[in-house]
Amino acid sequence: MRVVYLADAPYIHTRRWVEHFAQLGWDAHVISFRPAAIEGATVHYVGGFEALGKARYVVHARRVRGLIETLRPDLLHALHLTSYGFLSGLSGFQPSIVSLWGTDVLEAPTVTPLHRWITRQALSRAGAITATGLRLAEATLPYVPEGKPVTVIPYGVDLDRFTPASRDGRGAGAHVTIGAASRLSPEKGFEHLLRAVAMLRDRGIALDVVLAGDGPSRAGLARLAEELGLRERVEFLGEVAHDDVPGVLQRLDIFAMPSTWEGFGVSALEASAMELPAVASDIHGIPDVVLDGETGLLVPPADVGALADAIARLAGDAALRRAMGAAGRAYVERAYRWQDNAALMERLYADVTSRRGL
Repeated sequence: MRVVYLADAPYIHTRRWVEHFAQLGWDAHVISFRPAAIEGATVHYVGGFEALGKARYVVHARRVRGLIETLRPDLLHALHLTSYGFLSGLSGFQPSIVSLWGTDVLEAPTVTPLHRWITRQALSRAGAITATGLRLAEATLPYVPEGKPVTVIPYGVDLDRFTPASRDGRGAGAHVTIGAASRLSPEKGFEHLLRAVAMLRDRGIALDVVLAGDGPSRAGLARLAEELGLRERVEFLGEVAHDDVPGVLQRLDIFAMPSTWEGFGVSALEASAMELPAVASDIHGIPDVVLDGETGLLVPPADVGALADAIARLAGDAALRRAMGAAGRAYVERAYRWQDNAALMERLYADVTSRRGL
């Protein structure tokens, strides 16, 4: 069986799905507008017209359709709606699946009427639709033809790789460390984290901050740390390979996700798998992955005072951190184990391909 993915090849979420099905014996191909190698798969890089930005997806639509026709897959799977999902719809190929990850539904349809039209067109032409969480699925339904289902298939955690680290002796009489491994972009809200840490310092609560990742906000965050007098307390690790993320999380006592929007939040699940309590924004898909008062604390987005209070509560109570961390690991084991989530996608593949030609 041959599956063709329309997706960004360098993206870790793409790589994990492609590698999973390649390991199951599928002949996996990826049509991508960014180049990268993926083990077990053939990547077809579509380059040119980069200066056009997202408009290049339309410019290359005929080329992409030709690649699909040449490859003659048994299944076409597009990852991300308003770019690759739109191309999937334009190709006219069936059977097809479009998987939604967040901004493609939470943000894109509100930008312009054209974006809203693209959203509706891509969803109406998809053979099947998946979303990573219940709230994202609910946000998708207004754009989906009546009666067409949205299947929730989470993007889970490999519990063999993300395992708890010993934190014996940490926290008592020492600085608590808070941080994250994430793209450093405006919607991640890390400026609010730095301001909250500075507020706590002024209250006599000292914390260290570790941020792994890169992105358009990194330089601004470094300047803000300097302005707030936190230069010695904030460490920027830069881009970190996904295989190295567990090592970063082992350094933390509290995981932070102060996002202003977030479609799902798998990084919070990875932290929970390592028994880290989370402080996160109560917005979009985050309540699907952080249970308020059980695996972490949720606060209103962009509310620095509330964020600081939540951090202070966890920083001052090692027993609460341990309890929430243990509950977080149990929650991931129960609902977000990667192998279980992958099995859901396997069943969808089998169902969609079995309907071919009917």
